[in-house]
Amino acid sequence: MNKQQAKGYLLEIVLSKLIEVNGYEVITESNIPYEPGVPHDEQEIESKHNGLNVRGRGGYHQFDTLGTFRITPPFVYPLRLFVEAKCYASTKVGIDRVRVGVGILNDINTNYSTVNLSTEQLSVKRYQYHYAIFSTSGFSNPAQRYAIAHKIHLIDLSSDVYKDIINLIHQIIDELMDNSDIDDTQFNSFKRTFSELIRDEVVYHRRSSYCWDEYLFNIDLKMLIMELKNNIENQFIYLATINSVYMIPLLANSEFNELLKTNPHQDVSIHFNPEKPKEWIIVPIINGSENPSLSIRFTLPKLLRQYIHQDAEKAMRVKEKIIDKIVFIAYLDNENPTLCTLTFNKATTLRNPWTFR
Repeated sequence: MNKQQAKGYLLEIVLSKLIEVNGYEVITESNIPYEPGVPHDEQEIESKHNGLNVRGRGGYHQFDTLGTFRITPPFVYPLRLFVEAKCYASTKVGIDRVRVGVGILNDINTNYSTVNLSTEQLSVKRYQYHYAIFSTSGFSNPAQRYAIAHKIHLIDLSSDVYKDIINLIHQIIDELMDNSDIDDTQFNSFKRTFSELIRDEVVYHRRSSYCWDEYLFNIDLKMLIMELKNNIENQFIYLATINSVYMIPLLANSEFNELLKTNPHQDVSIHFNPEKPKEWIIVPIINGSENPSLSIRFTLPKLLRQYIHQDAEKAMRVKEKIIDKIVFIAYLDNENPTLCTLTFNKATTLRNPWTFR
């Protein structure tokens, strides 16, 4: 187990917690779905020696984070999302990683047949699988173009918006693996405890194995993990769609979540941050005026950033045509889905002196 892989695993666990607000229920060892009428060796998801696996047409595929969306739109199968995280220091995620996602999706989404199934088996719930790759170092241009062609979602976490969370993950793995290597069995034990802490599973699952293994957890490591847990408390990542093939992650806090509870449809100004080229800022407009204390930030995909490239006219065109309506579904009260929209207000945006010009 190398540090790069280990950091990616921890990032997946943190992301699975942060995106729960979107309505994804993460599948774990304690809640593996069982389909009545389907033989044990034909269940879609199984626990094997290497962890949880989902059944495809040609084989099983191991996963660490797989979420089922709580609601299903008409005319589509229920949705499931693979979350893969890459925590590279500087190397951009290349086309090879996207190809892996394409292969997995093709195998799993073509797993269903009907000719030899019984009536009971035909009634078993079917799922439409999707794949998202999160990267702390961005993506190469070929990877982005290939992902668009094959409907793989790429989420760029390379801006300072996510810096505090990612830096803590780096520190945790550096502390864990500083003086000695760690084998897969030891790391899996560490990862299980880390997940239970971050996802609060120690509270909700009786089968939790949570304990501080003194061999793996020294005082500094414990403090770093609790600092990370405190850092992501009351934070959310809204996975939002725009008028484009891209999806953007909006990192918000509980105050913004409370604002959406009062009115899920907000007029907003959208500003480019000249001091941080990758960063854009959304500011709610309340009673005709901006409220910067409730602002949230996001990063545009690299291809869009390249299109704008310090061009004010193109930047405004992107705001008016592509991110004029930012849409997402959020479980603001943890129980009920709410359709939320953030609508771009050009006039208010232009009145602000720090607008990108």
